Amino acid sequence: MSETTKTLLLELHCEEIPARFLKPLTQDFATAFAKWAEAEKLGYEAIEPLYSPRKLSWAISDLPVAQADQAEIQVGPPLRMCVDADGQPTVQGQKFAEKWGVGFAAVRFEQPAGKKEPCAVVELTRKGRPTLELLTEALPRLVAGLHVPKAMRWGHSSFEFVRPIRNVLCLFGREIVPIEIDGVKATASTWGHRLYHLKHPKPVKVERPKEYAEALRGAGVVVSFAERRSILETQLDELALQTGGRVVKDNELLDTLAEIVECPRALRGEFPPEFMELPKEVLVTSLKEHQKSFCIEKPDGTDLLPFFLTVANRDDDPAGFIKAGNEWVLKARLYDARFFFAEDRRTPLQDRLEKLKQLTFHRELGSYLEKTERIQAIATGLAHALHLDTAPADHAARLSKADLMTLMVGEFPELQGIMGGEYLRHEGESEAVWKAVKEHYQPISAEAPIPTTPLGGLLAVADKLDTLAGCFVIGQIPSGSKDPLALRRAGIGITRIFWEQGWTLTMDALVDLGLEAVANRASKPAAETREALLNFFRDRVAYQLEAAGYAGAVRRSALAIGWTDLVDLKARCEALSAFAEDARFASLAQSAKRIGNILKDEAPAESFSAADLQAPEEKVLADLLAAIEAAPDQSTLLTALAELAQPLAAFFDAVMVKCEDAALRSARISLLYRLQKAFLRVADFSLWQ
Repeated sequence: MSETTKTLLLELHCEEIPARFLKPLTQDFATAFAKWAEAEKLGYEAIEPLYSPRKLSWAISDLPVAQADQAEIQVGPPLRMCVDADGQPTVQGQKFAEKWGVGFAAVRFEQPAGKKEPCAVVELTRKGRPTLELLTEALPRLVAGLHVPKAMRWGHSSFEFVRPIRNVLCLFGREIVPIEIDGVKATASTWGHRLYHLKHPKPVKVERPKEYAEALRGAGVVVSFAERRSILETQLDELALQTGGRVVKDNELLDTLAEIVECPRALRGEFPPEFMELPKEVLVTSLKEHQKSFCIEKPDGTDLLPFFLTVANRDDDPAGFIKAGNEWVLKARLYDARFFFAEDRRTPLQDRLEKLKQLTFHRELGSYLEKTERIQAIATGLAHALHLDTAPADHAARLSKADLMTLMVGEFPELQGIMGGEYLRHEGESEAVWKAVKEHYQPISAEAPIPTTPLGGLLAVADKLDTLAGCFVIGQIPSGSKDPLALRRAGIGITRIFWEQGWTLTMDALVDLGLEAVANRASKPAAETREALLNFFRDRVAYQLEAAGYAGAVRRSALAIGWTDLVDLKARCEALSAFAEDARFASLAQSAKRIGNILKDEAPAESFSAADLQAPEEKVLADLLAAIEAAPDQSTLLTALAELAQPLAAFFDAVMVKCEDAALRSARISLLYRLQKAFLRVADFSLWQ
């Protein structure tokens, strides 16, 4: 690093900060600092946010030691007011020069932009200020301006922050930045892990910013979130491997654990094998929600092993108290879960349906019992349209929401659907039905798996479509970044299921099925709602094409001629992608644009007589037309169209389409019209760019 730049290090050492605030606070400060630095014309290499449960830190590298000198132009009165008839400066001209501390000789006259006549102009050089001064003024203000969702005050101070600030470390290179935040003055020292300071009561000295992370590591604190996460992931995998199993992966839980400790150490505990009778999902959820612990599963991912993994905020557990305490609390939680599981199974799900009347789905869309009835109607209609058995579809839909009234789902709402499937399995329901109920909330995100069975996919579509159609008919349509009911996620889920299942029902027919089910709840005009819902699904289909990896030209040209039949759309995109690199398609695209322009104001006939054609180039096209129109599939058609590229280019080079001969002109226009129709079976090649 050159002597003209230094690294700025700022650390706020606080009392324990809730994990959910750590990342947003460090990102907010980084954003605010970047805006300030831009305004002050200070460049830098990078901002590295660092945080742990008691620390918010930022390292800004390659920050210049001073602002660059800035040239400024000051515009004054018009020339006629600054200089008299003899060419001498007037009082006003002299005062303008004095105002900016220059002699009148330094004043020049020119016509600035936006002025109607020449004016007095002075060019000044503003000396850049030392960065240390700027930081001293700005840093306390930037910290005070951080948005804290739940701010607090302490003592007699009016300063508000997420938690009390106990120490401020602020270095610019080797220099202490003399700031003060809520009465705490910046120093060149910080504090490490509490256990470390039992033996080392003095603060940890930091000479330079680049020594910061290592100094804290020596004091028992890993200040980098990414490093703590990596350490924990490695330790968890090693501990699981020792049992002959593997960690049940959960990135969200791993992030949480890395945020709540500053000295990462994974621990393995055990729980009684008798709890293995609980469904896998119950154990995984209970351990995650109550103990922030991981489960260990067999290498094939089928069953769990009677072990769990958690973390301690210290490097060791010499007496085993941490492990024993976690095992004791976990056992109590699992006894609760086993009670819920046993108690719920005493009442069949069928007998819980009437209680769904007591549970409101949406104020304008009624209870969950009413939603269940709509899901039944959609599911049976969808099954009929897809030529599937309607009886199991109706039965699975009838029972799909009954688990909402169980104790287990009341304790763990994220298990809805899953517990319904498990309880139905224990009641002896058919595998198709209980699996469908268990999977019908899938996919839970844009990348998550879809239901594995056709009936599960059908039930998932019915549930999501009822929510979508219901919200659209009452005017609750997502806009901008606002989507409180996750309707976009539901739309993506429906699109993915249709896409991956290969169902032939068109999206407009699906929309009609959903709107029919919620028609009695509508508060918006039917045509308006239908158009809005179709546009919504078109956007989701476009997203699906992008997620599937199709090139932009393929997506644009294929979508332009139709998108509601996803099977056909997928076939066209696959065929287009196979030919996308063929150089002949660039020529075809240009020819397609010319055909479109020629036919724009024409009313071509469907048929024409080949005998009316005269030029060899157009006769060749007429001969190729029959094979193109007879192509049985997209791939064959594209092969034929690719062969058409050179003859079509030759046709346009040699033939004047809109000639004086009416019969010949009509034949040529009809020929091009038929070719255009063949193009549009696959894509709008005018958009191929």
